[in-house]
Amino acid sequence: MLLTTIYSSNLGNLLLSCISLAVIFFFLNRLASISKWFFSSPWHQSPLSLLKRRARAWAFLFRGTAIIEEEYTKADGNPFFVEVPENRYLIVSSWKHVKEIDSAPEHVLSLQGAAKELLQPKHTMSKFNWMDKRGAEGVPLIRTLRVMLTSHLPEVLPDIRRSLNVLMDDTFESLSTKDGKTVTAKLYPMVIKGIAYSNALAFFGEEFAKNEKFMKAGMDFIEQTLLIAEILRLLPKTLSEPVGRFLSSKLNSSQVLFETLLPVAQQRVDERERAKLGQKVPQHKDCIQWTMESAPKATPWSAERIVYELIALWFGSVHITSTTACFAIHDLCLHLEYIEPLRKEIESTGWEAFTQSGGKSFPLLDSFMKESARLTPVESVSTRRMALEPFHLSDGSGIVQPGEWICTAARGMMMDSSVFANPNEFQGFRFVDPLVLEKLDSNTDTLSQQNGGDSVKTNFTDIADWQLWGTGRCACPGRYYAAAVMKTMLGLFVTKYDMKLTDPDAVRYFSWRTFIYPFPGTKVTLSRR
Repeated sequence: MLLTTIYSSNLGNLLLSCISLAVIFFFLNRLASISKWFFSSPWHQSPLSLLKRRARAWAFLFRGTAIIEEEYTKADGNPFFVEVPENRYLIVSSWKHVKEIDSAPEHVLSLQGAAKELLQPKHTMSKFNWMDKRGAEGVPLIRTLRVMLTSHLPEVLPDIRRSLNVLMDDTFESLSTKDGKTVTAKLYPMVIKGIAYSNALAFFGEEFAKNEKFMKAGMDFIEQTLLIAEILRLLPKTLSEPVGRFLSSKLNSSQVLFETLLPVAQQRVDERERAKLGQKVPQHKDCIQWTMESAPKATPWSAERIVYELIALWFGSVHITSTTACFAIHDLCLHLEYIEPLRKEIESTGWEAFTQSGGKSFPLLDSFMKESARLTPVESVSTRRMALEPFHLSDGSGIVQPGEWICTAARGMMMDSSVFANPNEFQGFRFVDPLVLEKLDSNTDTLSQQNGGDSVKTNFTDIADWQLWGTGRCACPGRYYAAAVMKTMLGLFVTKYDMKLTDPDAVRYFSWRTFIYPFPGTKVTLSRR
């Protein structure tokens, strides 16, 4: 996705030049540090060793997932360091250490600080320059997602399903087909368009979902954010400010989002003030309203601050949800034996029951999604924290200094044979309650037996034994909404089409740092049922 943007954009040559300059300046900066080290170091220290470490650090950009996997295997459960071009990470894999990270105060280990470095919001999110530690300021958005949006799911899911159904039909009709029943389409653009539309509908209402300029900016925003942030992370700090201003002026999707949302947020703020005077004002049920109402009463947020929070919410909800859903559809195409049991589950349970449950129904589909995310997670690490103060693991096995990161080896833990039987095999019903599996018909029971006794009931949204959504008190508060939307999309694909990857042997994804991205050009063949 990131590389696709670089090569396909009209600004491609310009962006490649910026990346090249970033690399050159970073190397010059590091060369100065290496020279200083060389001339001040004892002779027994090898400059060749240092150069090898720096080469491996730069290789992390392209081989990050593989490097973490190699170090995870060698570490045998112990913490280990991985160097990256601008920093180094301490990566842990024991639940004891995971809980220590989660319990560390925000002024010591900061999720906000790591996210700020990762996304560079000052230049990617309309000058929203986050604090290094969030504290109580994060409560409004958490309450909006975890409480208000989640409780609103039974109301919004029918609209999302109808809208996705129409979008999928329109896409199908727009593609050339000989018999009117079969088409070939690029999968990822379909998925991200559907997820973005669903989010606009659920977060802001139908008016925003039908605003073509807003929706285009909403989809462009994901890739532009990743691209700008990556360039700035590789630049020396003295250059990141002017280059950031230049790039954000050219790749300005966040500004379109900001300018579209701001008048509505300002109207809500005005209504809030009128309500205080006893005037009658309209009632609204959307994320704009919930975020405003959840903000501190003593220091109410301005319209601008509300919009900043919503833009950050948009990035996380579209990026992770669309990528995870895309990989799950890949797996549906690669493991066609699961299609019929999933269809039967959806059709026998019914969408009404799914809606009434707030998206918690369909345990077979839930397990399939979780197994897909286990084998092809969007990220190789989780629970990122930046150290604002020195942090020691309690057993003395690792320490991070201010500015360094500590993370969990999410992908390694999910592929560990001591945790999962036959971890390299796709077992779509691995996480289904054994009692549910006992009631399945013979065909589905054959699939359940592939689990080799590994079936344990855990849900896609669980965090007690699962790193997909983060950890503990900082786990993603919007995971219930995201899971429900993904189930809706996958359920429609399963019930509407027979499907297969057009080229099953083609490479479907690539990695950059710790992330795994689907290729936007991967095609799927869809046939109407």
